[in-house]
Amino acid sequence: MKRRRIFAYGTAFLLLCVSSLLSRAEDISKSLVGTWRVTGYSMSTVETNEVSQPFGEHPTGYFQYSPGGHVVVFLSSADVPKVSAPYSDADRATIHSRIFGAYAGTYSMDGNKVTHHVVASWRPEWVGSDQIRFVELSGNKLTIKTAPIVFGQTGKQIVATLTFEREE
Repeated sequence: MKRRRIFAYGTAFLLLCVSSLLSRAEDISKSLVGTWRVTGYSMSTVETNEVSQPFGEHPTGYFQYSPGGHVVVFLSSADVPKVSAPYSDADRATIHSRIFGAYAGTYSMDGNKVTHHVVASWRPEWVGSDQIRFVELSGNKLTIKTAPIVFGQTGKQIVATLTFEREE
């Protein structure tokens, strides 16, 4: 009789813990929905741990997560040159080099891990790929860290940290 009671309490506790974890993951997913304005971008080079802000102190752009599971991203340096059409090849190269995120697709959540399933991207090798991100929410602030990725401008592996404020 005593063993049954201990087993019942243990089972109830375990179910409560699992339910709490699932509820928290659902809360993160629901809280992520909206439009987020980038407020910071830094990257740490994996092999050296060197931290830098290659796109300046005031990047610009947005992440947008829809309730239906879609994601749209556009992020760039604030110092993109203002040139007029027609653009020269040098103009296009300079403009493109200031973009550090431009893609769209769907997303799925697993706890604080969000996977972006990319269908269109400024980086052709990302089309059809999954990009893994780790999110942390605190009020109207969002922090996203990448899994190690290759930085297009250096070819080195980095972990990027992006910070955002909720726009809507």
